Amino acid sequence: MKTIIEKDGDGYLAKVEGHQNLFAFAYSEKDAIIELKNVVEMMMDYHLEQVNNERIIRNELAHAVE
Repeated sequence: MKTIIEKDGDGYLAKVEGHQNLFAFAYSEKDAIIELKNVVEMMMDYHLEQVNNERIIRNELAHAVE
C-alpha cells in the first residue's frame, strides 16, 4: 500500500494509491493522514457490517431449507 500526500490549495490531500475512494483532506499533512486513517476504518466497518448481514441472510436461508 502506498499513501500519497499532495498539497491541495490551502491544505493537503492524503490518498491510498489505487483506491479511488480512500482519500481525505485537511489543513496539515498530519491531520490529512489522521483523517485518511479514519476513512479507512470507516470503510472497514462498513464492509464488516455487510459481511455480517450476508452471514445472517445465509443462516436464515439455511434454516428455511432444513
